[in-house]
Amino acid sequence: MMYPWQGQAFRQLAGERGRLPQALLLQGPQGLGKTEFARHLAQALLCESPLPDGSPCNACVACNWFVAGNHPDFRHLGVEDEAVDEDGAGDTSPRKGSPQIGVDAVRGLAGFTTTSTHRDGLRIVLVEPAEALNVHAANALLKTLEEPRPGTLFLLVSHAPARLPATIRSRCRAVPFHPPRTPEAHEWLVQSGIANPVLFLALAGGAPLEALRLARQDSGQRAEFLRRLADPSQSLVQLSEFVARLPVPEWLGWLERWAHDLVAQKLAGETRYHVDFRDLSARVAAHADLYDLLAWERTLRDAKRLVHHPLNPRLLAESLLVPLLAMR
Repeated sequence: MMYPWQGQAFRQLAGERGRLPQALLLQGPQGLGKTEFARHLAQALLCESPLPDGSPCNACVACNWFVAGNHPDFRHLGVEDEAVDEDGAGDTSPRKGSPQIGVDAVRGLAGFTTTSTHRDGLRIVLVEPAEALNVHAANALLKTLEEPRPGTLFLLVSHAPARLPATIRSRCRAVPFHPPRTPEAHEWLVQSGIANPVLFLALAGGAPLEALRLARQDSGQRAEFLRRLADPSQSLVQLSEFVARLPVPEWLGWLERWAHDLVAQKLAGETRYHVDFRDLSARVAAHADLYDLLAWERTLRDAKRLVHHPLNPRLLAESLLVPLLAMR
C-alpha cells in the first residue's frame, strides 16, 4: 500500500532497481506511512513483472507470496519479534512489556542472508522502528552492514533517527519523509471520512495517518482534559483521578502539545496543536512565566521515555501536573 504523498519517493527508488545501496533509512515523523511505503517498495523490488512505473503487478508468484505474508526472500523485524531461527523463521510471539528489538532477532538473520534466494532476485529485510533495536541488536546489525552480502537490501524505518547509532546511519542512504502539503493532506482525510481535518491534522503535526488515528479515537476526552487543566476550581487530586483513567501515551501527548502551545503563545501569540483551544491557551499563557513553561515542557519530553515503564499512572500524572497548576 502506498499513499498519495509518497509517489515521488517511490518512483525515484523503484527507478534505481538493481542499483540500490545495501541499506535505506526511511526517516521522518510518525504518521506518514513509512512502514507501508517500505512494504510496498519491498514487494515492488521482489515482483517478477513490475508495471512500467515500477509498481508491483500483484499477479506474479512473488507478489502472491508477499501479499500472503510468506515470501521466502523477505523478513520483517519489529518490536514483536522475540526469537528467529537460523533460516529466519521462528517464534514471533509478542514480547510483553518490551518496546525493543532484541539481538536474537538480528542474529537469526544469519541463515537468511547467507543462503541463495528462492527466486534469483533480492532478499529484503525490513526493520521497524529501527530505534527500537537495543544496544546488542544494533551492534549485531552493524556487523551485518559492515560485511554486506550481495543481493541483500535492508530497509530501516525510523521515527527518531537521532536515536540510532551514528555508525548505523553512516552505512545507510537516508530517505527523508516530510508531511505532505496541507491541501493534499486535508483532501485525503476528507476522503477517509474525517469531518474536521484541520483540527486533527494540527494535533498530528501535519502527519495524515496520525491525524486519522486521532480523529477515529476521539471521544471528547481530550477537550474535557484541556478544560479541566484551565479550570482553577480543579484540584490536583481531581485532575490526577481523571487522567489515571486514560492511556498514558494519550494524555501525555496532549499535555506535551499543550505545553508547546503555551510556549508558542508566549513567544509569538500562536497555537500550533490544540487549535480549537486557541483562546484558552492564550489566557493561560498570559499568567505563566516563560522560563517556567520551558522547564515544564522539557520535563514532559523527558517523561515520554517512561511511557512503557510500569509506573503508577496517578503518581506520574500528579508529578507532571504540579508545575502547571502552580502557574495557573
